[in-house]
Amino acid sequence: MFRFFKNTVTLAFIVFVQQNCFAQSNGINLSFNNADVEAVISTVARATNRSIVVDPKVRGKISLNSSRPLTPDQALDSLSTALRMNGFALVNTAGGYRVVTEADAKLQSSQTYSSKTDVTGDQIITRIFHLNFASAANVVNILRPLIAPNNTINALPGNNSILVTDYASNLERIEKIIQSVDNPSATKVETIALKNAQAAKVASLVNRALETSVPQGGDPISKPTVLADPRTNSLIVRSGNAERLAQIRRLVATLDTAKNVGSVYVVPLKNAEASQLAITLRALVAADSSSTDPTNTNVQGNANLSAQAPNPIQGGTSPINLGGGVGGGGANPLGAGMSAAASTALTSSSSPSTGGIIQADPNTNSLIITATEPVFKDLMKVIAQLDRRRAQVYIESMIVELTDANAAELGVQWQALNSSNTAFAGTNFTGPTSSGNTNIIGASAAINALLGTAAAGTVAAVTPVPTLGLGINIGSITNFGSNLAFSSLLRAISTISGANVLSTPNLMTLDNEEARIIVGQNIPIVTGSYAQTGSTSTVTPFQTFTRQDVGLTLRVRPQVSENGTVKLQIFQEVSSIQSVSNATGIILNKRNVESNVIVEDGQIIVLGGLIGDNYTDGSSKIPWLGDLPLIGGLFRYDNKSRTRTNLMVFIRPSVLRNNEQINTFSNNKLDDLEEKRKTFVQAPLLLPKENLNTASLRDIRDIMHDIAP
Repeated sequence: MFRFFKNTVTLAFIVFVQQNCFAQSNGINLSFNNADVEAVISTVARATNRSIVVDPKVRGKISLNSSRPLTPDQALDSLSTALRMNGFALVNTAGGYRVVTEADAKLQSSQTYSSKTDVTGDQIITRIFHLNFASAANVVNILRPLIAPNNTINALPGNNSILVTDYASNLERIEKIIQSVDNPSATKVETIALKNAQAAKVASLVNRALETSVPQGGDPISKPTVLADPRTNSLIVRSGNAERLAQIRRLVATLDTAKNVGSVYVVPLKNAEASQLAITLRALVAADSSSTDPTNTNVQGNANLSAQAPNPIQGGTSPINLGGGVGGGGANPLGAGMSAAASTALTSSSSPSTGGIIQADPNTNSLIITATEPVFKDLMKVIAQLDRRRAQVYIESMIVELTDANAAELGVQWQALNSSNTAFAGTNFTGPTSSGNTNIIGASAAINALLGTAAAGTVAAVTPVPTLGLGINIGSITNFGSNLAFSSLLRAISTISGANVLSTPNLMTLDNEEARIIVGQNIPIVTGSYAQTGSTSTVTPFQTFTRQDVGLTLRVRPQVSENGTVKLQIFQEVSSIQSVSNATGIILNKRNVESNVIVEDGQIIVLGGLIGDNYTDGSSKIPWLGDLPLIGGLFRYDNKSRTRTNLMVFIRPSVLRNNEQINTFSNNKLDDLEEKRKTFVQAPLLLPKENLNTASLRDIRDIMHDIAP
């Protein structure tokens, strides 16, 4: 039954097709109304004798009618149009045609043409358009809205071509648009001669200014191009836009202006140092130029534009080269040690700096500036602020060291001999070395040596002590045979000593400049010794020495602020030789202070100090007997000592801002010295007095005023 129904439908369809599509001698008539798309395609394929394959996705009904007979090609065009209206496409493939959905048509088409083709209608084909003048990227942006959403259009920048996959009828319209756009433009090449500016610099500036004129991804052909010709100092300009070319001319005319007359200026400085100020200004100009013109690398001359900041004062214990008692200012940073600070010359660069628009002439302390008038005016404002007279600072320092020492000794020594001059009892104590270090045995030897009564082999043969100990020595002398000896000796001494060391180093320096004053000696210190025996058995002693600087050193760098406070970087050292030395060599006393402080103008502050109290005592005695009450002192020797040391360091800065303050300050110091000279009184000696009135300080001051300008 089902087979019968199927055969019946097929027969009816064949009859329907024969009735709606039939060929005549003069063409093909099409008459389909709401017919199945597969049946219509199959009928047209037989009528046109073409092979057409239908994609399984193609389903639905279409209408296709012709009012007159059509040729086979016209019938195919009519079919492709009807299919396009229903979302399908007729694609020409190798050996036939294929009906697919419109979305897949661009993937199925095998017809690719690089030139004009006879294919028309609504068939999907691929066409390559070669452009000669216009930019493919720009033209694609114009044509994209004209392409069906399911089809593609792309630019090939390598050969400036456009690849389009679309309906043949639409590609004909695209071809006409491209032909109208791809025409030789009115691109002009013009040469602009420069009179004042350099072509390379102007070309760089103009190209940078025109970078934003063409949007990113725009047509590079239409972008203006400016090239420099250094040989003729000219610009070669190419532009396809007359207005843009006129804009470039105006910009070049603005840049090609003559330099201002007198663009080289010589600025003598009154207070600042030209070489140092040139470094600061050159760095300022270089920083400003880099922020406005990153490509300009010829602004600065020296690679190192930043002036070195002064290093902080560093103290040390290395030797120093002492050069007398004068102070002075300097410009070098404070060294790492005392020797570096004392020996390094405070000098500045004596050769002109090179490169840049700012030069320094150390011989005349002037600046040579090459700049335009606006830049020069800005620099002069900065120079006026920096070339000001700096304040001077007079620094008074006072080092006070007070030492008090008290010592006392008390002891009894005695000897008892029998009739045979043989000692059978006695005491013998030795006191501190500093007080004489004499005992009763040594005192007896000294008496015999003095009187010449000692016999060989007796007690007097002991090496004699030149003198008795310091202090009072009370005793009794007994004659034992041919020898004299102390039978008893009482010794008592009390020592009081004191020292008052006052050092007042003073010096003056410029604001933010280092100054130093050094007073002392350079002493030799033995570092080694040996004896060398020669070929003649002669011993040749040899010693090696090193030299050590000992004395007073003061280094200071003041920095005056606008509110009157003074910041001080200070290093101060006092070294001396201790009066008592040991067997291994001399002992050096050293006291130094290194500090940073802020002081008000004229204020006295204490930098540091040391308060020491050293107490020692001792007792030599006979066990048990020395501890007996009342009589224990006959068997004991006591000593004690106490030393107190007070060390303080004071400093006072005085800021002097003008000549009047300096003169007043100097006169006050001269008056103080004059008063001290008057109060000096020579000791009442038998020697003739020295004449100290040959040249008073007042006379010296008058001479200084006479020679002053």
